[in-house]
Amino acid sequence: MTTPLPDGYGPNSRIKEGPEPKYVQLAAILAARIDRGDFPEDTPLPSVAKLQTAYGVSRGTAQRAVSVLAEHGRVRVSNGKGAWPVHT
Repeated sequence: MTTPLPDGYGPNSRIKEGPEPKYVQLAAILAARIDRGDFPEDTPLPSVAKLQTAYGVSRGTAQRAVSVLAEHGRVRVSNGKGAWPVHT
């Protein structure tokens, strides 16, 4: 089963306390940033460590957000090389 991405999160949204898990919020924000063109197809997403710092989340939260994007076909993950955006 694919984790649904919620509506209402734009590329400039921040992670907040609420009913949506933080990893789902982060995945929705990153998807919006991919849609906006912040990550060209030939450039990987920021590393998990950089996502942790930028969004103030744990390593597991950042990793799970990238996994959700992969479930949705929004990124392709290359072990040891990062996650690359897939533009639709």
